[in-house]
Amino acid sequence: MERLLSFSPGLAIGMTAAISYAFFALLLIALDRFRPSSTSKDDTQVELKVLVFALALIGLALAAGGVTDLVAIIAGGFKGGGDAVKRLLAPLVVGAGVMAAMLVMFLPRTNASSARGPEALALLTLGLYFGGSAIAGGYEFINGVVLSVAWSETSNGLAHVIVHGAIGLVALRRLGALAGWSAPVRSPPPPPYPPGYPPGYPPQGGGYPPQGGYPPQGGYPPQGGGYPPQGGGFPPQGGGYPPR
Repeated sequence: MERLLSFSPGLAIGMTAAISYAFFALLLIALDRFRPSSTSKDDTQVELKVLVFALALIGLALAAGGVTDLVAIIAGGFKGGGDAVKRLLAPLVVGAGVMAAMLVMFLPRTNASSARGPEALALLTLGLYFGGSAIAGGYEFINGVVLSVAWSETSNGLAHVIVHGAIGLVALRRLGALAGWSAPVRSPPPPPYPPGYPPGYPPQGGGYPPQGGYPPQGGYPPQGGGYPPQGGGFPPQGGGYPPR
């Protein structure tokens, strides 16, 4: 067993997270049952759901460790060749199989859809571990880039940011949905223009040019006179140029 745990860090992490989750979940639920308005007081499947989620955590950690190593190998230029990829088959297959069996086969047979206390605590564990691991991976990646560390080592931090960050984000969004968080309220849009008011320049009743457009109403020359004056021209009516 110790040899297996040392060979697969994802399995060791998953078992540690699962045991910690089960211990604190059962402790919190036991304390919650002392409240008069406790929702878990009459829930006879609490221990069963905690066990299902704990085993699912082990499977998820095992599969996530395999995917993280695979991303690191790809980002690092396939260092280790095909043998390094072959080592990832076991954690990927076993981890995904265990998680699918727990969430698809066994969890629907419980009352997890109505009593979601164990699920919320499992999501809390996922968000805390994988979110913290993604932050540590981001620190490792930036530090490696700044200090010019070998890319084969820096790619491990990038893999943790991608894989663990995605899992932590999904857990956060799912836990927020269970808690009933709401979307941020956007500021109201500006009031619409009044009828007939154009969105540009100039505003009605003023501005440049005046109402009626350019030229003013009546055109050029203005009504009643202009160039040439009404009734005459150049030369004036009745004569030519020069005058007779």
